[in-house]
Order: sequence, then structure tokens, then C-alpha cells
Amino acid sequence: MKLSLQDIDYEKPDLRVLSLGAGVQSSTVLFKMLEGEIPMADVSIFADTGNEPKEVYSYLEYLRKMSEQFIPVHITKKSNIVEDALATKEYGTNKGFLTMPTKAIEIETGKKVLGRRQCTNDYKIQPINKKIRELLGVKTLRGKTVEVVMGISTDEIQRSKQPRNKWQVNYYPLIELDLSRHDCKHYFELKGLKTAPRSACIMCPYHSNEEWLHLKTNYPAEFQEAVDFDNAIRDVKKGYKNYLHNSFIPLEEVNFKDKQKGFQGNLFDDECEGICGV
Repeated sequence: MKLSLQDIDYEKPDLRVLSLGAGVQSSTVLFKMLEGEIPMADVSIFADTGNEPKEVYSYLEYLRKMSEQFIPVHITKKSNIVEDALATKEYGTNKGFLTMPTKAIEIETGKKVLGRRQCTNDYKIQPINKKIRELLGVKTLRGKTVEVVMGISTDEIQRSKQPRNKWQVNYYPLIELDLSRHDCKHYFELKGLKTAPRSACIMCPYHSNEEWLHLKTNYPAEFQEAVDFDNAIRDVKKGYKNYLHNSFIPLEEVNFKDKQKGFQGNLFDDECEGICGV
């Protein structure tokens, strides 16, 4: 089934934006736009946390070359999420707490807690919104209509939400086309396209054991970055010991072949805006 702008029952927005994570689903949306199967976006925007895997940056360049004549790819960035996490509140950009959902043990009580999750908002959503304002040449989006196209597939349908902003209209073409993540992977094979990587920060606390093992085995330098970060955050918040892994032990000591126990969290279920991991 091929779609056109006429198939969508609303007035033409001021801007149509593809939220591009350079992962499997959002890359599928981009290629289907280029094929005319999904209505073309005016631009695509990639929000760089400064901690994306090298294979994501490499794939992003591949996407830029493939689409540059039709859909320009804009890169936006707040700052480096790792540097911010390790900065002091007084002299850096740290808010006085880690803005990612690390696992922590309260030293005084031994209670295990989950850290706040503001990283998606701070390093993905807000930078994208800022770039949208820049592209439209406005200070506020009040009175504007912006369609944000997201690569959410049918197996992650819980991530498709009504936007919080009045100016924003979310569009989920993969759900409309009844495509799962597996279908998207098959699409790359069918079209002979370079396979897209998993899009998530190197040090994301939501990595499963399988993902950590993949990183350790195939990208040892990046895994070491995660280990160094894990060790560095241990005492970032006074009175707490912070860890990336749900076992509450140093990342370098984890046996990733063991079956995970306890609450690991889920990047998709806990991420309300449908931005990360696509």
C-alpha cells in the first residue's frame, strides 16, 4: 500500500519532521519515504547525545548520503551526556543527580532504588524541539503545527502516545503499515540495504545482558568506555552507590551469560516519547 499526503486527513503542517535515531525502525521509515510508500518528510533530525555507538554514527552518514537530495538530515546536540553526568553541580552541567535510570544502593539503609530518567527529554526531545524552532525561524511553536514522524513498530505499540505539546502531531507509519521490528529487518534484506544497528547510548542502563555481551565481544573499546563510566558514577550522588547493571555490581565483573534477575527496566516501556532505540 502506498500513501500520499492526500491520504492523511488533516491540513498540511508547517513542518513534517522524521525523528531519526539511525536504528532499524526509523531508518526503515526513511527508506520507505524515499520509495514513496510513506509521505515524505521535509527534514529528518538526529539528536546526538555524544555517546552513540560508532556503528550508529557510521550508519547515520550512510543515511545522509542516501537521502541528502530528498530529505536533509539535521544533527542537533545539547551537550555530551557522559561529560554532563560526571561534571560537578557547581562547575558543570550536572543537575546534582544522574539524569539516567542507573541502579543505586542507599548506603545508610541498603535500599535499592532506580535513578531518575530525564536523559531522553534532556538529550533527545528538547534538542529536537529546539532544532524545529530554528528551522521554522521562531522562538515559540505556539500557533504552529508540526508533524513528527516516529519509527514505532507494531511490537512496540505501547510507545505510540498522544503528544504533550499542542503544536505537535505524532504520526506512526509503521503501525499504519502493520510492520514489526522483524518485518523492518526483513525489509533491509529484501531491498539489499545495509543493515541498521541498534540505536541506544553506549552506557544506557537499559541494556540487556545480551546487548552488553554484544558490545563487549564486538566493540571492546566502547565496552571499556561503559566500564570506565560505570566506575566513575559510583559516588556521583552523595549517600548512594550507582551502577549501570541491575545486579548492583561493577559492570566489569558481570557475567553476561547468566540469566538476568530482578528488575532490569525496559528502554521502550519506560520511554514515554518513543524517541530512543529507533
